[in-house]
Amino acid sequence: MLFDPITIGNLTIPNRLMRSATAERTADPDTGTPLPSLKDTYLALAQGDVGLIVTGHAYVDRGGKAHPEMASIADDRVIPVWRETVRPAQEAGARVIMQINHCGSGCDPAVTPQPISPSGVQTAEGTSPRAMDEQDIAHVIRAFGQAARRAREAGLDGVQIHGAHGYLVTQFLSAMTNRRDDAWGGDPTRRRAFLDAVIDEVRGQVGADFPLWIKLGVAGKAESELPLAEGARVAAACAARGIDCVEVSHAIGTPEGIDTQQEAAYRPLAEEVREAVGPEYPLAVVHGFSTRAGMETVLTNDLVQMVSLCRPLIAEPDLPKKLREVPGYQAACVRCGKCWPEDLGKGTACYNTALQRKLK
Repeated sequence: MLFDPITIGNLTIPNRLMRSATAERTADPDTGTPLPSLKDTYLALAQGDVGLIVTGHAYVDRGGKAHPEMASIADDRVIPVWRETVRPAQEAGARVIMQINHCGSGCDPAVTPQPISPSGVQTAEGTSPRAMDEQDIAHVIRAFGQAARRAREAGLDGVQIHGAHGYLVTQFLSAMTNRRDDAWGGDPTRRRAFLDAVIDEVRGQVGADFPLWIKLGVAGKAESELPLAEGARVAAACAARGIDCVEVSHAIGTPEGIDTQQEAAYRPLAEEVREAVGPEYPLAVVHGFSTRAGMETVLTNDLVQMVSLCRPLIAEPDLPKKLREVPGYQAACVRCGKCWPEDLGKGTACYNTALQRKLK
């Protein structure tokens, strides 16, 4: 089951394992151009039998850059570099789609001074975001479309809109951060209008045949005012609007009642979304997977079609191969949080030295 191929829309994937978008911190701090080592990261994942690789979030506009080494898809000059970055992984058998993002008020103000947000509500410490006007909104919507167009021209196998984890799309969906009372906020339908417009703009740029996914935060902490029932309705609206697959994740903070220590922690979120989108629509779910048995519990009865992994694949890019070849194998990752480097130029990696010694 886990290693069966699947076709979602126009994208055929060799197995049900996807590498969830992971900020690699492997781009030039000045231009956002991917560095040569990123090619090696993707190739290692492909050689480790990851069926679908989602790139780390790439900013669609310089005003949406979150951290110094975030990669760019905001300029045509990066197109040939991205083409060469993903090609070896594709030739090794993996499919590669690009996650496109604007981080809104989630930007580090040292990197992006005075970031923008729907209503000027602070979401990151030390920021004083500016409320977006109509011109800002139109500019960012267009930027998403142009980013998707560049990804297609660069030979990516699809794009994934980042609509989770408290970034700009989530900021529009959440009543805590979207306090507008106009076409872009005031009730759930209007809070969804920005995402609707982004989807339409992206589709207009890449065409009906190009795979278009979304990572969607369907619920957050209680004070974020994005309850699961509302997030599930957003997922259904995405499906109706032409999104090929929704990857279920969290919004601003982790929803109450979720046990992040258990495997398949976001299964309850996926179950609610499944009810909203119907039995046939493709879903993926992320968070907490470490065993083949745990992964196959969410594939059973087609609750989801794809299992999404982040940190376990940082420690072991060949984890899928081990899961297939070694009965009962469990991911080595202990979710210690030692993935993010302390200094520039090191890139995201497993910095748990004891764990790395164990894996050698």
